[in-house]
Amino acid sequence: MTDTRRDSPKLGASENESPVAVQQGEQSREIAEIDFESSGDWIPLDIMREAALSALEQDHDLTVNLNNIGHLDASALQILLALDREQKNKGRSLHLANASAQLRQWFEFSGAHGNFFHDSVEEQ
Repeated sequence: MTDTRRDSPKLGASENESPVAVQQGEQSREIAEIDFESSGDWIPLDIMREAALSALEQDHDLTVNLNNIGHLDASALQILLALDREQKNKGRSLHLANASAQLRQWFEFSGAHGNFFHDSVEEQ
């Protein structure tokens, strides 16, 4: 049996640091960013769930950086939709950044594109 954790994405932080970085955004609102580093093209659900829960604790607007992520499954979409709902309940926003054209198309097919991408032309 191989060790799949070796190929798992990292959260952009060491084990002793929070996986969510907080930055000063526009209009003095702080933005938390989940920045996934990946040697593959997917995000394991346990890592995604951990990052989402950590981000909710920060109580800031949230950006999820999907750079180099080529695939999400239905369970990942459920996590993102739940995170989006919690953010909206708190008067906060959730934005996905650097999604590939393939991922953006997947969000369109799933009907969730409007939840996460608010501009007609998104930076890729």
